[in-house]
Amino acid sequence: MRSEKAEKEIEFSRELHPKVVEVIRALGYKRPTLIQRIAIPRILNSRRHILLIAPTGSGKTEAALFPTLSKILSSGVEKGRTYILYITPLRALNRDLLNRIDKMCEMLGLDVGILHGDTPKSQRRKIKTEPPNILITTPETLQFILVDNSIRHALKSLRYVIIDE
Repeated sequence: MRSEKAEKEIEFSRELHPKVVEVIRALGYKRPTLIQRIAIPRILNSRRHILLIAPTGSGKTEAALFPTLSKILSSGVEKGRTYILYITPLRALNRDLLNRIDKMCEMLGLDVGILHGDTPKSQRRKIKTEPPNILITTPETLQFILVDNSIRHALKSLRYVIIDE
């Protein structure tokens, strides 16, 4: 007989897209943190804005990413369309976030791009012509995106915006 905790973990996994669950397990996530148990079902079942508040290191990034990745996979993903815009407060966090989610998204067949003040022109051009499925940026660069017609046009498929602390 399974424990109530094990049943809760199985139920939690069923809520996410099967490919996301497969990647979560492959990357070694054992069980959801408190914020993930609370937030993921709410994000999956809501069309409203959601604010996540939890201590640093509690899994907020995954609590926001797992359900949004599940939702875009469930509705269909096309190359060259950006569905998630992830805004981090500092450029240094861009790199950390990119390293954390790049492997996950690679396993899901999703493209991830990063755009900030030091992004080379070649990469900026690529983002304009072949937008990634997930774009990571900073508030300062977001200002640039919003006034640049070609990059703003690349975001026409945008479904989710995640603003990190």
